[in-house]
Amino acid sequence: MILKGSQRANGSDLAIHLMNCFDNERIEIAHLRGAVSDDLYGAFAEFEAVAAGTRAEKYLYSLSINPPEPLTRDQYLDAVATIEDRLGLTGQPRAVVFHVKPDEHGIGREHCHVVWSRIDIEKMKAIHLSHDKTRLMDCAVELAHRFDLDLPPGLKAWEEKRGFTKDKLEPTLAEKSQAETTGITAEERRTEITQAYEQADTAEAFRAALDEKGYVLAKGDRRGFVVVDGQCNVHSLTRYIKGHKAKNIKAKLAVIDLDALPSVDEAKDIVRQRGQKIGESQGESEGKSGEPEAALAQMRKALERRLAEKQARRQAEINGREQELLTRQQSERMALHAAQLRQSRGLLFRARRAVADLIEKTPGLRSVLGPIQKLAHLDPTQRQSAERDALARRHEREKLDIERKRRMAARLATREHQAMERRMKRAELKTEGLGQHPRQDFFEAARDRRVKTSTDMPDGKLAEQFNDAGEFAEGLEEARAADLEDENTKSWKQRAEGRQRGRKQRSRRTPRGRGLRRDDEN
Repeated sequence: MILKGSQRANGSDLAIHLMNCFDNERIEIAHLRGAVSDDLYGAFAEFEAVAAGTRAEKYLYSLSINPPEPLTRDQYLDAVATIEDRLGLTGQPRAVVFHVKPDEHGIGREHCHVVWSRIDIEKMKAIHLSHDKTRLMDCAVELAHRFDLDLPPGLKAWEEKRGFTKDKLEPTLAEKSQAETTGITAEERRTEITQAYEQADTAEAFRAALDEKGYVLAKGDRRGFVVVDGQCNVHSLTRYIKGHKAKNIKAKLAVIDLDALPSVDEAKDIVRQRGQKIGESQGESEGKSGEPEAALAQMRKALERRLAEKQARRQAEINGREQELLTRQQSERMALHAAQLRQSRGLLFRARRAVADLIEKTPGLRSVLGPIQKLAHLDPTQRQSAERDALARRHEREKLDIERKRRMAARLATREHQAMERRMKRAELKTEGLGQHPRQDFFEAARDRRVKTSTDMPDGKLAEQFNDAGEFAEGLEEARAADLEDENTKSWKQRAEGRQRGRKQRSRRTPRGRGLRRDDEN
């Protein structure tokens, strides 16, 4: 059983991620505790509102439970209770969500997500979670024995208190995003680079092998050797060579002059030029055959149709809730109106109304009995007005809840369309045969080519350059000469007072710490 947990913020983005029905075949909100809302978007918004009264930035704790074999719901809930107790989150508001997501073989696999609020409402402080990774590892071993599950090698080594080296590279969030975009996982990239390193006898042979596989060996800004792949992504060389220590890799590549290698920007230019040549060479063959384009168009239509059906069902559910809400609100208003009309025709109502009018018209009675009447709601018309106002406020809150669900559905639809476009991009790369040398998008190339421009501007020269740019420089030299002459005729006391007045005026115009200092303010 694999347990991965982390503290995080931005609950709205997490809710959209957990409710994404394009990447998941089935989504089920199994349990929601400590929130008024019945959906994740509203519940996490409530958690964030509570956290606003504290200084905590990461007010959520997100946990994923991935068992090697299917578990029952009772086993899942037992595992959640055990982990909750070990982390010190017992009784905290939480949400339990089940996903069924296809694995690499296309088989649906169920896993669980649990999100807790870290804010203790009684103390209005965030619960401190120290050594949570260690506690999760202990819980994973305990739960695996409890549910008779096989322990992976890492947990076996953890249980025996011995060192363990992972055979599979644990990808970072950036590497996961790159794998979703390009279809090449971090483990596949490490396998290619490791094979090139082990098969090469010399450093130059290793560099040539990288070139054949579509990589460019470059000089990093903070690291020695880096590798730029076909998507212009930069990777650490030592991280992607399996089974070899960093000092051995550096010793083998010591014959390569680090300064002679291309920089990261130059390596990206080399990758772009390769992609353009490959695109031109493949342009004729792609123009002759329209089968790949037809297959991609058919795949896009199928994905859009499936996504449109899911979004239509979601929108129909919201519309159904809205129609049910409007119907119920109309019946409640009619029922309240009928009840109040029936009360107004009664003898007791008319008598109480007459007493209330008498108190209102008589100053002596109004000063004595007026406050009592308002507190006890003796005036029946005021009581009926308060009932109508309360009903109207509740109806407005219910309508706002429907609008919130619509906004959530719109954000969720945007996230699902982005997921579909990523899948289509991976399919296009595979179809074009650019797995080793994929071309870079226009916007990514523009981002990489962005150069930071710096302007040498001494202190106090900003206003002068602004005037020059606005063609206000006429008479500037004469004004400077006149100021210099006046400054020389003044006494040291007058000059000091003038500088002090200038500082006070600038402090009123600009925030503290952000004002400009001229050369004469020393």
